[in-house]
Parts: sequence; C-alpha cells; structure tokens
Amino acid sequence: MSFFEKNKTYIKLGVISGIMFALVMVVFDYYMDRPFLLWKFGLHFVLFGFFNAFMARRKVKKEEEKRNK
Repeated sequence: MSFFEKNKTYIKLGVISGIMFALVMVVFDYYMDRPFLLWKFGLHFVLFGFFNAFMARRKVKKEEEKRNK
C-alpha cells in the first residue's frame, strides 16, 4: 500500500482544515483593515493544516495501539 493510500484521510483533513483556518484569518485581517498577504495565507494554510493532520494521525494511531493490547 502506498503512502498516499494509507494517509489519504489525513491529507484531506489537513487541506480542508488549513484552507478553512486561512480563510478565517483573511476575514479577520479584512475586518481589522489589514492588507491581504499571500505569503501569510499560505503560511496559515500549510502550518495549521499540517498540525491538524499530524494530531489526527497521532490520535488514531494511539487509539489503535490501545485497542490492540
């Protein structure tokens, strides 16, 4: 099984949550009259998405280890 097949759910979760967080931050910046910065949007998207995907994978892996004991 390839890396992508094993982790497809976590990749989707990271992309969706990263985009949602980045969009919320763009709306917040717009509300505060700050300019839109593409690098800031990308940074929010990548970091938050990666963090969420990593934490979800870690949680599921931990639960599986508990279940298998």
